[in-house]
Amino acid sequence: MKNPVAAFAMMAACASAGAAPPAGSGFPGDMGRPFDGLPLPPGPLPPRPPQRPIPRAPSLDLAVEAAKATVAACKGYQISVSVIDSAGTPKLYYVPDGTDGSHAYTGFRKAYTALAFKLPTSQVGPLTKTDPGVAAKIKADTNLLTFAGGMLLMAGDEIVGAIGVSGAEPSAKDEECGLVGINKIKDRLK
Repeated sequence: MKNPVAAFAMMAACASAGAAPPAGSGFPGDMGRPFDGLPLPPGPLPPRPPQRPIPRAPSLDLAVEAAKATVAACKGYQISVSVIDSAGTPKLYYVPDGTDGSHAYTGFRKAYTALAFKLPTSQVGPLTKTDPGVAAKIKADTNLLTFAGGMLLMAGDEIVGAIGVSGAEPSAKDEECGLVGINKIKDRLK
């Protein structure tokens, strides 16, 4: 059976009737067994892989506090705020009621760009005109965006993440509002 939806429906019907699915039903890995979940290997389970180191990041409470201060500073604009950790992983997408959720992804892209270049995005944009390496890197990665509004979060001299703001026009307003949020928490970043 080539249609995966039909194969799944057949598997579900067989499982609910207590029957084994037909061999070669097209459902990956069925091998003619009743569909009752994946079997565990015999014997003890292997150890879990070690947890990867946790990247530095603002606490969730500080990220929310910065996002709320940013939104308050941008009164009259429908903005979203994204906060990422020092490895570029999302920590917070803050999308106030009535705001288009696409701004959260644009905010992520701005924060990610600030982190990638270790500069505010308002400084990265002009570099694309004078540095071919920067322009090539921006062109090669669709997650990079050079509009203003992406800024680093610093604890002393160390980067602990980045914040991206999107939705205000011009994008310099995104940066202005984001700086209000950063200033609200910067002394408590660790």
